[in-house]
Amino acid sequence: MEKTIGAFEARRQFGQILKGVSGRGESYVVEYHGEPVAAVVPLRIYEQWKRERQAFFDNMRAAQERANLSPEEADELVEDAIQAVRREARQGATE
Repeated sequence: MEKTIGAFEARRQFGQILKGVSGRGESYVVEYHGEPVAAVVPLRIYEQWKRERQAFFDNMRAAQERANLSPEEADELVEDAIQAVRREARQGATE
């Protein structure tokens, strides 16, 4: 279960937050002046996120090698894709 807590309250209750995170698997979003700025999550979730992030970048590197593109060519393809998505979004907004 995810809870939202202000930074001041998080500071005051940090020990309790850690107990909830480690013991009950709770997650907290910490807000500062009403804006979310950080998350306190169980370590297993953080470790999973790191593994998935690494796998994503490994896949991107492998795709880059298979495509045999220079960085400049890859950048150009990315820019073309971004422009195409933006065009579609504009067209969808006008319909």
